[in-house]
Amino acid sequence: MNLQKIKYFLVGVLGSITIRSLFSTMSIKEIPDGYSLDLERQGKYAIYAFWHAHMLLPAYVGRNRNVKVLISQHRDGEYIAQIVQRLGYGVARGSTTRGGAKALLRMIKQIKEESISLAITPDGPKGPRFVAQSGAILLGQKTEYPIIPVMIYLEKYWALPSWDRFCIPKPFSKARIFYGNHIQVPSRLEKHEMEEYRVALENELIRLEHEIESIIKDV
Repeated sequence: MNLQKIKYFLVGVLGSITIRSLFSTMSIKEIPDGYSLDLERQGKYAIYAFWHAHMLLPAYVGRNRNVKVLISQHRDGEYIAQIVQRLGYGVARGSTTRGGAKALLRMIKQIKEESISLAITPDGPKGPRFVAQSGAILLGQKTEYPIIPVMIYLEKYWALPSWDRFCIPKPFSKARIFYGNHIQVPSRLEKHEMEEYRVALENELIRLEHEIESIIKDV
């Protein structure tokens, strides 16, 4: 095992332990309560879409479930892959900017063979921040899974000086995960329709954020 592989291994082990330990101290609630688990119990599967900066909370809430994650092929993506695999996720490597088409095709093929939900950060891996790309829409089109926008609220957090201002919640604080209106993408789309659905996903995430601001004191 070379030095780089040792680094990946250590980050994977320590990262997964840190995430479990951190979120175990926090008050976490899904709105609607138990939404994603209820879907799974009903035998329904979906594509969960959330901003890159907010991936830690979904990674914890969805751990050890039948979910596969699309992760970039660049070096930083390998660190993330090592962590989420140890949290019980399947991983497909690629993004909408590098290796994306191949990874998406692999995911689609695997979905047809397995019953799994998917998780994707539509503004990853390098932004622009809070601008949805077309990868989630293509997945929705090819799999016929509904896309479920997910917005995260963190009461207290540190924001890293990265392109996405990656958020790390502070221990013993409150966290909420909101599920928005699902978006069902038709199996056949014209190019301009693909853009319309991309904008619809982005707008639903923005709408969720504004809704959270108005109700967060009550949940």
